[in-house]
Amino acid sequence: MKRFFKYLSVLFMALMLSGCMAEKSYLGNVNVVGVGAGAKPAKTDVNYVDAGKYNHSIVVYTPNIAITEQKTNDTVKYVAGDALVKSFSGEPSMMVAYLNAYQAFKNKALIIDKNGVVAWSGAFRGNDIENANGTYDYGITGEKRMTFKEAMEKFVLNEEVTDFDKDKVIEFPQGNGEKFLSGFSYAKRHPLLFTKLPDMKFIGEKGEITLSQILSNKKPTVLIFYMAQGERARNLGDDLSQASYLLGVSEAPVVTTPAAVLQQIESIYLSK
Repeated sequence: MKRFFKYLSVLFMALMLSGCMAEKSYLGNVNVVGVGAGAKPAKTDVNYVDAGKYNHSIVVYTPNIAITEQKTNDTVKYVAGDALVKSFSGEPSMMVAYLNAYQAFKNKALIIDKNGVVAWSGAFRGNDIENANGTYDYGITGEKRMTFKEAMEKFVLNEEVTDFDKDKVIEFPQGNGEKFLSGFSYAKRHPLLFTKLPDMKFIGEKGEITLSQILSNKKPTVLIFYMAQGERARNLGDDLSQASYLLGVSEAPVVTTPAAVLQQIESIYLSK
């Protein structure tokens, strides 16, 4: 009988622990969406994302965004690379306005809370996405920073919500590629924070889907914007980094592709 009760107590503890683990699981608690700006790229493109590889993430594109590059010869294009100014047109208009201001989506990440409000804004520039710093609030001295991992715990696991500023207008810097390097600006540095994004149409593997449809389940959502076309796989900076590595001057260059970002999120946050 003692052995029986001992077995029951062990089983009870196991069930309790499994329940606690379930509460800490991100699986089923969050929408993860990779949004490629432009038409779906070829498989040989560095920004190609194979939607079939992800069990719990959605991969969509915005084929109605057109990119017009600055007119110049091929040599200048190769040397200057992304420094050349591009103009963007089409839909979704919010993404077009962002691109005309900042020129590119470099794995731009947003965490949207369960109420549909942008609660965290950051970008993945290396292969350690959990410690990527982003902004979740503002203080007297400027922005308040938080890692992606901390933001996921706050807004997904704990289901906390952020302030919604209904009077805030989404504004982007005027002029292509304009940089704001001096001073702190509430509207210009993080124009999407504390807002509800306008509805946008995307094309996925199963056809058209809108942002409102994705958010309709009232779950927190991770949106990752990246360039689906209009960028070369290599530029002069990449070549110089690779050359330095081969000469033993520096460490191997970190290449953070949209596919790598989604794969990490799948393996870290959405695996069973």
